[in-house]
Amino acid sequence: MNTNEGSPKPDLSLVDPGEGVGLQDHRAPTMSEDNDREEADWRARVAGYADSMQAFDPAIFRSDDDEVDGQTAALAAGALIVASTMLIDELLEDITTMAPFGHADRAGLNRLLALGELPPQFADRYDGRFARKFLVAAVLIIGRFSAPRWEPPCSFAEALALHIVVQRAKALLVDHGCLDEQQAQDLYAGFEDAAFEDGDHEWLDQAARTTGREGAGAATSPEVVLQSWFEPFLGTRTHPFLAES
Repeated sequence: MNTNEGSPKPDLSLVDPGEGVGLQDHRAPTMSEDNDREEADWRARVAGYADSMQAFDPAIFRSDDDEVDGQTAALAAGALIVASTMLIDELLEDITTMAPFGHADRAGLNRLLALGELPPQFADRYDGRFARKFLVAAVLIIGRFSAPRWEPPCSFAEALALHIVVQRAKALLVDHGCLDEQQAQDLYAGFEDAAFEDGDHEWLDQAARTTGREGAGAATSPEVVLQSWFEPFLGTRTHPFLAES
């Protein structure tokens, strides 16, 4: 027996499709919303690392000669910390990658991460010993971010490692849509002027092809060139491990 026989059917036209059944509350987020949430989480996480940057005041990060807002300054400082961690991790991975072969070469440089950003003309000289020394130089300069007072790079290797960190920090902010390339350049201009002594970052590319701070000794051997990268600048001191040839 059909007990529902004769029962009136509900008028569904009167029902709000979003009322009572939770259709709106449980709508799956769109891909765009997921991406926006992930980017917001990334920015918050990176800005949180700014506290590790003790050597520089947030006011060092400027854009077009104007002070940037606190959130952007925190992102700029935090991105340097993230880029520093990336560099150290990748140097460790490069050392592991090279271990079976003993050294890199021009072709093999493409398979490396951090070392792949160094001047390619010395690729066949980038061996395990060099990689370990460059790692130490990177750790020395990066560690000074958390010091109460900044000490500029004490060797070309330290300056080169810092240069890589800054370029990566800029790329991170651009890739995540925080800034465009010109804005990133402007944002870090004051930091670069303060972090590198006497415009060190402006002569990096030329000095990498020669030796020493002034680019002297262009005719010397690659071994001498690379060893000079780890020699302390005049009036500075560095770790004894870097002084060993």
